Amino acid sequence: MPVASTHSPSTKARAKRVRSIRSLRRGDIVEARSGGTIYFHGEVQDTAPGLSTVWIRDESTGQRTAASMDDFTLWKL
Repeated sequence: MPVASTHSPSTKARAKRVRSIRSLRRGDIVEARSGGTIYFHGEVQDTAPGLSTVWIRDESTGQRTAASMDDFTLWKL
């Protein structure tokens, strides 16, 4: 699994934790984090609230990746 980066103070200050996938919309910029590490950072492409999953177009790789709230915490920027 690719690792984008660790937290930076400026990112943490403006990011808001996503508690419900339903609050996300296409085009929102999010980070998928686990254990203090940012694994994916990019634009929301699609959501599946019933699966607690969001598809992100990762900025660093350009790949479309599914991130589940079971595996990651999501942060809206």
